[in-house]
Parts: sequence; C-alpha cells; structure tokens
Amino acid sequence: MKKWIKVLLIAGGIGLIAGLGLLYWIFNKPHRDVAKETGIQLTAQQLFDAFRNDEAAANKLYLDKAIELSGTVADVSTNQEGQKVVNIATNDPFFTINCTFKADPGNLQPGDAIVFKGICTGFIPDASVVINEGVLVK
Repeated sequence: MKKWIKVLLIAGGIGLIAGLGLLYWIFNKPHRDVAKETGIQLTAQQLFDAFRNDEAAANKLYLDKAIELSGTVADVSTNQEGQKVVNIATNDPFFTINCTFKADPGNLQPGDAIVFKGICTGFIPDASVVINEGVLVK
C-alpha cells in the first residue's frame, strides 16, 4: 500500500476515535444543579426592569447565571413536557417573568408570594424574561 494511503487511514482513525470520545463526553457530562448554586438575589421587578431598560447590559449580568427571584405568582400552567410553568407578575400587566420548574413546586395559586431559583435564559421583548430549571426556595 502506498505510504500516503496509510497516513490518511491512520489520521482518519484517530479523528474518528477523537470524535466519538467528544460525543460521549458531551452526552454524559453532569447537569447543572441550580439548587446547589448561589443565585443572584433580585425581585422579579428588578430583573424585568434591567432587561427592559438595557437588554445588552442585562444579558451580560444575568444570562446563563443562577438567579434567585422573589415575586408574586400571576398564573400557573403546564407545558407539553408536563413541567409546571409559573408566571411571576411585574408592574406591567403585559409582561411577566416566565419560570419553568424542573420539579413540581407544589400547589401554587395566583397571588402567592414565592422565592425561587433558576437559570436566566433571556428576554423575549414582547412577552417575558425566561427562567429555566426552576426550584422553589420558599
């Protein structure tokens, strides 16, 4: 066999093994546990105001970080995956903080005051600030 074919086969084999190793690592890395993280403490209104006033600055401060929010439940629903979605009220009746809980937060009713932690995943300008992986603190 020609030398360049052997080199090409060896390089391809090494690349394949490296790619499979990377895929294994990506799919088996540990998930983030928000309950064990220290969250940035804010009220729901403070977080909403930060995004409404300067989205770029708020993204730098809060995006993909653990946030501990306090606020009042506006409504509770269930998404397609069966997870509880809690909307937290702001001073603007058209905007909420939308939190998807990873575990059932129990029997929450509109008007309940709660404290929860979650990962801030961004701002939808015509709707809400989005929090995922929520866990109830109080």
